[in-house]
Amino acid sequence: MANPKPFSRIIFDLDGVIYRGHTPIPGAAAALDKIRAAGYSIAFITNNATRSRAQLQKRLAKMGVNARREEIMTSAYAAARYLQQMKPRPARVYALGERGLRNELRSAGFNLLPLCLSGECGSATTFSRLPKSERNPHASVLVSGLDRYVTYTKLAAALDVLNSGAKWVASNLDPTLPMENGVHPGSGGVSVSLAYSAGRVKSTNRAAGSAFSNIIMREPDFVVGKPNSYMLDLLCTDCSKPARHKFLFVGDRLDMDIAFANSAGLSSLLVLTGVAKKEDAKKAKGVLKPGAVLASVADLPKWLGL
Repeated sequence: MANPKPFSRIIFDLDGVIYRGHTPIPGAAAALDKIRAAGYSIAFITNNATRSRAQLQKRLAKMGVNARREEIMTSAYAAARYLQQMKPRPARVYALGERGLRNELRSAGFNLLPLCLSGECGSATTFSRLPKSERNPHASVLVSGLDRYVTYTKLAAALDVLNSGAKWVASNLDPTLPMENGVHPGSGGVSVSLAYSAGRVKSTNRAAGSAFSNIIMREPDFVVGKPNSYMLDLLCTDCSKPARHKFLFVGDRLDMDIAFANSAGLSSLLVLTGVAKKEDAKKAKGVLKPGAVLASVADLPKWLGL
């Protein structure tokens, strides 16, 4: 009789696990094929909001990874679902992010403000040149994600929306994004500029501009991405929380992936092809401590005994 599978479902992060930038992790596609052939249920959860689920499905296929759309959960799709659940439903939304985020929001039926208002798109100024009727664009919600094409005018528009009383829903707050040649700024790296500008000065004797720490940053009202469990709840509507103890999550970050898995009651496995290093894993404690560490997802089938 074959040994029972140790996990009922294996969920993978993408950036730093299946690929880095545009480069697949060597052996990742073959490893996933072998795991599927062994009867494991597979899914993907990513904080990256730059692509829609449809875009990611095509991207994975080009890398030799076959995935059904319902197996893919992105923070862009999750943000759209979260807004659909808000009461009252947002009438207008400002999206600070790339095409994948905007496509998911539009597909969910939301009316998006333009990226920048008339007269400002090519300008480095704020809204001072606009007619008074356009200076305070009204949106009930700001949704933010990684924007590799961020401009001053986009940040100015987002800040104006926030200052008008809008709620802030962030796709994720990842500090960095693993790429072929190292790490680049992530969604959190972009959002922190907005959070700082919308913040308030601490009660202190020092001048406000003497240190970054003198500003209490404006936190998002909700973050849909890891380490929060919201995307897992969307992905696993058909399973109870006790059943999740049989899930394995494979990620490359301690602060987002491993903390997410451990906090949600999943088994956690860290691969060293992304952000975290072996030394980081050895020092990690509490929810940041991975249950296991592998050099690459390519080693997972052997680890599973396949």
